[in-house]
Amino acid sequence: MEIPVKKNEEYIVDIIDNGFQGEGIAKIENYTIFVNGAIKGEKVKILILKTTTSYAFAKILEIINASNDRKQVDCLSYSRCGGCNIRHIDYLKTLELKRESVQNLVNKELKEKIKVQDTVRHGKSFLL
Repeated sequence: MEIPVKKNEEYIVDIIDNGFQGEGIAKIENYTIFVNGAIKGEKVKILILKTTTSYAFAKILEIINASNDRKQVDCLSYSRCGGCNIRHIDYLKTLELKRESVQNLVNKELKEKIKVQDTVRHGKSFLL
């Protein structure tokens, strides 16, 4: 299979899902691209950083259509630190992403499917 993207090339993609660590997932000709900092539902211009035979890594150059779940990052070190990779996503949405990640993992391994309960919220400032 020929890789449909090239390193150091720009593309405009729709983010169709979020991965285990919060990275956005896009596809070009059924080829998976992991986009750091992207959120499901966004349209973004990306730069391909690395390609393999089955997937690529990219960074956002421009957010064309932002998700309603995107929030302003409240940490000056966020882009350099690496300690919290989903700080750009609304807190309640991160709880949903975490639940979905666990749900996908357990359903992949179990013959009898189970429903993972909602992620428990933390801290008084997040109570509704």
